[in-house]
Amino acid sequence: MNPAPPAEIPAELRLLLDTEGVEIVGSRAIDHGTQYDLARDDETAKLNVYHTGKLSAGGRASGLRDFLDGWRTSQAKAGGTRASTSRMGGRPVLDATPRLGIDEAGKGDYFGPLVVAGVRITHAETARKLQEIGVRDSKEIRVSGIRRISDRILETVGRNNVHVISLSPRKYESRRSAAGNVNRLLGELDATIMGELISEVEVVVVDEFAKSTRSYLEPFVPGSVRLEVRTRAEDDAAVAAASIMARARQLEEINRLSERIGFGLPLGATHVVEAGRRVVGELGEEGLAEVAKIHFATTRRVLETAEQSDGGDP
Repeated sequence: MNPAPPAEIPAELRLLLDTEGVEIVGSRAIDHGTQYDLARDDETAKLNVYHTGKLSAGGRASGLRDFLDGWRTSQAKAGGTRASTSRMGGRPVLDATPRLGIDEAGKGDYFGPLVVAGVRITHAETARKLQEIGVRDSKEIRVSGIRRISDRILETVGRNNVHVISLSPRKYESRRSAAGNVNRLLGELDATIMGELISEVEVVVVDEFAKSTRSYLEPFVPGSVRLEVRTRAEDDAAVAAASIMARARQLEEINRLSERIGFGLPLGATHVVEAGRRVVGELGEEGLAEVAKIHFATTRRVLETAEQSDGGDP
C-alpha cells in the first residue's frame, strides 16, 4: 500500500509562519496526518496537521507554541466573514464597507520619529487577503516580521491606498510645539491623511489617542462619511494594516538614525537613559535632539546623568 501524501499546512498559516520568521526544520508522518517541526530563533514547537483539517500544537511551552495555539483558536472562533481577535495570531474583523484606517507608531518611544499611517480598503476581497497574510495589531508581530508583512500590505492594497507621514525628532518637536501638544499634532496628521485617502470610503476608523480625538477630527470628515473612534481599533483590518505600515516606517527610521550615530538606539521609553547619555557624550545635546523626542521627561535624566559622568554637580 502506498503511504498517504503529507497533510499540508493551510496556506494562510504558511504565509503567517513566513511573516513571523518561523522555519519548518523537519516533518514526519503520524497517524492520520503529518507532524512538522518548527523553529524561530531559540524557540521550537511541533505542529500536527491531520488529513481531516484539524490542527494541534505540541512541544515545550514557548512563545512559538502560544502563537500556534492562538492562531488555531482564532480559526475555531471565526464565523462567516467575521473573525474574533485573540491575543496571539488573532485575525482582524472583516467588513465589506469601504473604509480608511489610521494608526500611529512612535508616540511613546523616546528615540526616533512619530509616524502616522493610513490604509484605504475599498473591496471586501482586499480585506480578506489582508487577513490571510496575517495582518493584525503590529504590537503582536515580531520586529523581524514587520518589514515582510508591510511589503505584502503594499502589494495587496496598492501604494495609492497607503499614506505614511514620518516626523523626524526635530520636525516632531517643532510641529508639537506649534500644535500645543502631541494629541493636537496627531489630530493634524490624521486630518492630513484623511485629506489624501478619504475619497471612495464610507467610514474612517481611528485608534483613539485621546478623549478629545473625535472633536479633533470631526471637522475634517465629510457628512457622507462615518467617523469611528475607539480604543483597540486594530481589530479592524484597515487599522491593523495602518499600524503595521506605521511601525515598519518607524523601525526603518530608527535603524537609519542608529547607523548615523554608530550604535543601536533602543525602542520604548524605559532603559533608554544610558543610550541617551552615550549620544550626549559623543555628539552633545544637539546630537540628542537629532535622534530623541527631547520634550520627554527622560531628557532631564539623560542630561543629569551625562553631567554627573563628566564630574559636574550632582
